[in-house]
This record gives sequence, C-alpha cells and structure tokens, in this order.
Amino acid sequence: MACTVDQELQGTAPSRGQLHRWLGGELKGLPYPDHCRVLEAMFPGWTAEALFEVVADVPRANGSEHAGVAQLVRAVEEAFSAPDAHRAAWSTQPASIARMATGLDGAIRSDNDIPDAMHTIAKKLVALARVLRIDAQETARLASLAGQVVELEMHVSIDIQRDGLSTVCYRHELFNMSEQPITRIAREVWFEHTPNGIHISPSDSGTRKVIIQRIHDTPGLSKFACQISPPIRPGETGTIQYECKGGQFVSDHYWRQGLPRYTRHVTITLRHNEVGRLLDYSATEEQVNGSEQSISEDLIWDNDGDDVIVTLTRDYLRPGQSVTVRWDVEHLERQRTKESLNVD
Repeated sequence: MACTVDQELQGTAPSRGQLHRWLGGELKGLPYPDHCRVLEAMFPGWTAEALFEVVADVPRANGSEHAGVAQLVRAVEEAFSAPDAHRAAWSTQPASIARMATGLDGAIRSDNDIPDAMHTIAKKLVALARVLRIDAQETARLASLAGQVVELEMHVSIDIQRDGLSTVCYRHELFNMSEQPITRIAREVWFEHTPNGIHISPSDSGTRKVIIQRIHDTPGLSKFACQISPPIRPGETGTIQYECKGGQFVSDHYWRQGLPRYTRHVTITLRHNEVGRLLDYSATEEQVNGSEQSISEDLIWDNDGDDVIVTLTRDYLRPGQSVTVRWDVEHLERQRTKESLNVD
C-alpha cells in the first residue's frame, strides 16, 4: 500500500513497538505524516485524526445517540455472565441491542456496576467496529461472544509442489474478549504422508512474536502450541503467523480444517503447482452435531499456466465445526508419460 502512495515510502513501515502503541491507544498525538498518508489511503474516507480518536467515557441520556452503545456494554455484561454457555450460532442479542446503529461512533458510558474488563472490551469493540467498518448487526454478534477469544480471520495458504511436498502457512487474527491475556494457543496439524517429518516454524509477519512448543509428534500428526509475546490483552487484537512444511499430497487430495474457536471469517487458498487441469472439486462444511452440507458453490478456482488455484471462504463458524476441500488434478507429468507410451 505504501508504494501506491509514494514509491519513496517503501520500507518505512512502523516498528513492532510503534504498532503496539497504535493498537493500544498509547499514542500521544498522531503518527509521522508519511504513516498518516498511508493509513488514510488504506481507509478511504477516514482521516488520521478520526482513526486515532480515543473513544471517551460520557454519560448516557435516554434517547440520546449514545443509548445504543450503552446497550452494547450491557450485551457484553450479559455474555460475560455465562462465558461457557452453549451458543447455538453466531447471533445477535435482542432487537434493542441490534438497534445501536447510530451510537457506534459515540462513547461508552462508564457505569460503576460494570467491571473494568467488560467496559474495556466494549470500548475496544466500538473502536474495532469503526476501523473495520463493521455494521451494528455484526457488532452485536461480536458482543454476544464476550468472554470468548474470537478469530476475526483465519487464513490458510497451501502451496503444493509437483512432487506433492507442501508448505502450509497459517495466519490468525485474534480478538481477545476474555478477562485473561492470551499467552499461548494450542494447535495441531495432520498429513497423510510425511516422508521427512513435519517442520513448524514461526513467521515474523504478524503483530506478535511466536515460539513453537512441540507437544506430541507422530509420523503424520503434530500437536503444538504457539507461545505469544507480548500477550494479547483483554480487548486487544493480535495477529500470529507460522508455517508447516513436510506434508506430502500423493493421491488423496483433500484438506480438512477444524475451527477451535468462534471464527468470523476463514479463507483457504490452495495452489497446486505444475499439475495441468483441475478435473473435479468439492467442499463440505461439518456441523457440530456431525452432519455435513455441501458448500461447493462457495469454492472458486482458476488456472495459472499449469498451476491450479482453489479458494474457499466461509463466515461465522463455531468451535467444533470444520470445512473440507477436495480436488482432483490432471497430473501433467503422468499424462505426458501416458501420451508418450501411446505414441511409441
């Protein structure tokens, strides 16, 4: 994005420490002018002043434009009262909370009977809605999940070489709506074939540093944890990235992705290199009760030369759900060998 504003801005991204100060509301004044230019290009219609405006505490008056925001605080309070309660799906609270469309750019009332953690999360939720341009309906959905760690976005990028060996890159954008800091998240990855074992390494591209802690390994399965620094505090968002190498796709071409937490948006991007044409594909979504439904209509595909590219996106998933992508390719090298034998 910086290059589209000015070629001379390439390589002038803020440091990790600066970024934490931005996200934590610890910045006095505004960032450097060049950073402001890039931010305003990233968020058309928003000035740097508006993006860094602090959501203040003001009293609520019945019927005022801030009444909806105060209802949001109450929604967070109600969700906190039963954080482990079963929630059938992503859903809004009662209609009165969904009618807070006019209040999200205002301020959150500071009530003495609302614990600080709840108030902080509601406050951060309003700021997040502003930056991500989340409408009132979706903000209410998020408010109903207070007490949980919510995955705003999970991106899984799978790159498969001609011999089937792969690199799988994960990117998790987490919103901590719980009362405790996130210092560690447990993960696991499974491959049917792993000729040289599974190798997992962190990436520095996220907003947090990650150390990989291996917990349990078998020839095809690795259970591990991402230790996060600095922790993602209550009300904060944080992005972590890591990659897994060593899995090999031989004959059964599929990827099953489980969802360990409430996930607002998941994207699976697959690139199978040097295989020719895509012959067939399908995608399914598994519900918590074990039933499955076809979601093949949400899958898009394309060819880039002899490479096959497949992308699947899904929204509003619950813990315990999974999505599976299956595909069949021509295997260009095998096809050429067959054609050569026929000619001979």
